[in-house]
Amino acid sequence: MSPPGSQASGSQAPESQAGESQAGGGQGGDGQIRERLEQAQARVVAALVNGAEPPPGFDPVRLAAQARSLLAKRRAIVARLRPDAAAAAGKDLATEFAAYAAARSAPPPGYRADADDFAAWLRARGRLAEPSPRSSTEPSSRAWRRLLPRRLRSLRGGVRPGEVR
Repeated sequence: MSPPGSQASGSQAPESQAGESQAGGGQGGDGQIRERLEQAQARVVAALVNGAEPPPGFDPVRLAAQARSLLAKRRAIVARLRPDAAAAAGKDLATEFAAYAAARSAPPPGYRADADDFAAWLRARGRLAEPSPRSSTEPSSRAWRRLLPRRLRSLRGGVRPGEVR
């Protein structure tokens, strides 16, 4: 017994299916297929990210649920990367982040950029204070020092991280 979707034993694939990519004009046919696929994928991404109309053949309810899930995932990551922005938004974080995301045509490339852009968006609306300038006396490696093994942190006679001789 053949698995579903396979041809019965002993039958040959029709000539039109077997040589379709070769007889279809080579690269020209493949290029058109890729272009259509690219356009279809762009419509799906636009529906998920920008709230655009769902493409034909997609369940709008499921697509909307997936879009909300992706937005919640972005919001949680941004809150983890920029706790100051999450604290500034407070209980309105979900609403503020949804408004921020709706105001953009596409998310920035990367979570760190998304978090920084959200903080700038809040700052522009007066919800987040301007960052304080870094003190010139504060060593730049202070935060990284705790990541070093203890024996390297307490070198006697050697140069410590952040120390200039």
